[in-house]
Amino acid sequence: MPSEGDNVSRLEVASARRTARVYTRGPRAMWLLYLLALILGGGILFVQVVAGGHHDGADHFAHLGDSDHLGGPDHHAEQGPGVLSIRSVTYGLFAFGFVGTCLHALHLAGEPATLGVAAVSGAVVTLAVGTTLRSLSDPEASGEAALLEARGRSGRVLVPLSRDQRGKVRVQIKGQTVDLLATTSGGELKAGVEVVVLDVRGDVAEVVAAPEAKP
Repeated sequence: MPSEGDNVSRLEVASARRTARVYTRGPRAMWLLYLLALILGGGILFVQVVAGGHHDGADHFAHLGDSDHLGGPDHHAEQGPGVLSIRSVTYGLFAFGFVGTCLHALHLAGEPATLGVAAVSGAVVTLAVGTTLRSLSDPEASGEAALLEARGRSGRVLVPLSRDQRGKVRVQIKGQTVDLLATTSGGELKAGVEVVVLDVRGDVAEVVAAPEAKP
């Protein structure tokens, strides 16, 4: 016949086992969360890098920031991307997963501390990347504002151009020599011809031969 002491011991053992299961289930769930965030964020970033490998670094980085703004279709490109974008959130997700996975796997902190540090890391990286994207889209930061100052300035053709073929012209902007890709709506302009910049779209100048320039 089991004694009362035996029954108490069995209850204590069963309670301890249930507590152990609950204790181990929490860390395991958080481990999976960190790992999922790491794989998802890293996978998206890898695909973006591979797909955008033919673009120039900062230019591609800025253009992605323009196109993936979370503000919706009413966002205007000239206003620059917001701090929160698909790309910045993806970096934040990757940082959250990476930091959480490292702290958890190496047992460098308890679960509450690991979650807190990982969350803060993700938020900081998201804001940092979003701010960088926003500054890169700023005309002053990208150099676009300086190129716009080429409007109305005279220059000289370096590489011949025509209506169907882009060339290159050299102009002076704020005392600096700047070479621009150029196109024209008129006839062929040969190397050495004096031209006037009518407009600049992106990094391409629209020019005409100097005598044909209109005020």
